[in-house]
Amino acid sequence: MNGPFRPTSPPEELPAYYNDLHDDDITAAFRDFDQDRNYDLFDRQTRNPNSSNFIIDFGDDDAWCAFDLGSSSISRLLNSPRPALMHTRWINIWLPYNQKDTLHVLAKHYDFSPRLLGLMCSDPVPPKKTPLHSKKSSATLRSRKSNKSHKSQQSQSSSSKDKSLHLEESIGMTELMHSTQLEMVRDMSHYHIVDEVWHWSSVDWGRHFVCLGYNTLHNVRTRGPTAHNDELDNSQDTPHGKRVWNWLLLCEDQTVISISEDPFPYIEGGRLQAHELRTLYTIRRNLVSVFRQLTKSPTPFRESSLIMLPIRHRIGNSEEETAHRPTDTPGLLFYYLFEDWFTTYSLVTRREHGYAAELDRLRREMLVKANLTHIDQLHHIGCQLSILKRVYQSYELIIARVLKKQEATLASLKNSHVLSAADSLASSLPLGSLQVAEADSLLGVSISSTARVRFERLKDRIKLYALSEIEECIAQKDSLVMMNFNLIAIKESFSVERLTRVTLLLAKVTLVFMPVTLMTGYFSIQFSGVEFQVKSYWWSFAVILGVSLVLLFLFSLVSGSFEGKIITRPLSRMVVDFGRRKVVGRRWKTG
Repeated sequence: MNGPFRPTSPPEELPAYYNDLHDDDITAAFRDFDQDRNYDLFDRQTRNPNSSNFIIDFGDDDAWCAFDLGSSSISRLLNSPRPALMHTRWINIWLPYNQKDTLHVLAKHYDFSPRLLGLMCSDPVPPKKTPLHSKKSSATLRSRKSNKSHKSQQSQSSSSKDKSLHLEESIGMTELMHSTQLEMVRDMSHYHIVDEVWHWSSVDWGRHFVCLGYNTLHNVRTRGPTAHNDELDNSQDTPHGKRVWNWLLLCEDQTVISISEDPFPYIEGGRLQAHELRTLYTIRRNLVSVFRQLTKSPTPFRESSLIMLPIRHRIGNSEEETAHRPTDTPGLLFYYLFEDWFTTYSLVTRREHGYAAELDRLRREMLVKANLTHIDQLHHIGCQLSILKRVYQSYELIIARVLKKQEATLASLKNSHVLSAADSLASSLPLGSLQVAEADSLLGVSISSTARVRFERLKDRIKLYALSEIEECIAQKDSLVMMNFNLIAIKESFSVERLTRVTLLLAKVTLVFMPVTLMTGYFSIQFSGVEFQVKSYWWSFAVILGVSLVLLFLFSLVSGSFEGKIITRPLSRMVVDFGRRKVVGRRWKTG
């Protein structure tokens, strides 16, 4: 990791809020985010893999940004009330496992639960060890144990040998139990769970915050031959894409905190290869888009309606419109960081997306030549679609939990000594007891109506454009499985029909030449007093062969197997149907 990022531009006149903190790192790092030169510098830092965090304090008129602050500086910012003009703060953290002190500062300030803090501070999943390495480790462990046992046997008597053996066995059992516990802890780590269960999600409520934990899927190919060894995924049952875990918090002091998992935890940022940098840019696409919308400096694609966000850029300036902006902005920032619609659009929503194109390709291949390998490919596609379906269903559950209003019950009010609005419990409480207002006792943070309606719209979009597309692909996959079996059955029936044609043809040839063969055998017999002439042989051959052909032709017509083709209806049935049509035609004419 490189040192903290500090702008090289000349120092600017900071608001008194930052100067009063008496922190050199804060005064050196914060710059006016609406200035063009500062925005360009900060925009490049959002795509820098070595960046660790950034903080933006902004309001309707001003915005100030800083990168790579330490935990002590962040603690001073949190403990000092912000001016009313900078009503919203965004704290973003990359590489959380390297900034555990900063996470502890946030947890102490906003009263995170110990479990939530422990999950945020989890170490990344280590790379998988090769089987050869495991065999070497076990062989070394066995050799050490054998040497230890051999030395103890030589140094002690026979009575002490049994005692040492029991002691070694107990030590071995202790080591085994210890290693088993470590293995269980390693296998049950947070990032191990979210990597195994892609639809894992979490919604935590606190007195001062609401926290969302969820996986995001990004449309990048990580299974190509040029991928890094740590990124190779041999399983074909998981979707083609990069999974990244995210924490997103909305706090009561109008602070939004975003924490992202490091996609390459065991590779230094400066050593990322080209395809890994492209993956990193794809993962941070939505965050960078929101980041760019928080400046009033001219930015690329600012006028694009698809990425235009109403966080700091509004049209109306009436008193009624501006009065709600300080309370609406944190909820809007919280929503747009959660709504990564481009990822959803690129995975399953857009026309001819990867799974629809793959299913169409398999359908065309089946029509040319169906085989059982297509069933295996369809099975893997079905597993991937099922995982995607559960992921988007988890998003629906998160939105439902966010939109659900937390209400206090009468029991909780009495047990917690919390006063309701009517102050009906004042008389029942003992003197000197702690009394808290009901509004301050509820868990979670209220979300503004502007963010609430957008969450409801996102829920409808997920159901209409994501889940419906996935269900349609699953149904198409099931129909292709049945079509593949039917095509194989049809191909087998064609093979049987072809075999039947060949068999009939051989049988007919045999029937044609069997009388001729008998006649030839007759002429080859030497009868006493009888001599056959060549002319009589060929006349007999022609007559018998002609009669055989005529009889075979008549047999083919009657049996419905004319010229080796299996006719649907025999001649007798065709005659009956022809007679019926004649009778019906006469009745229609006379009638």
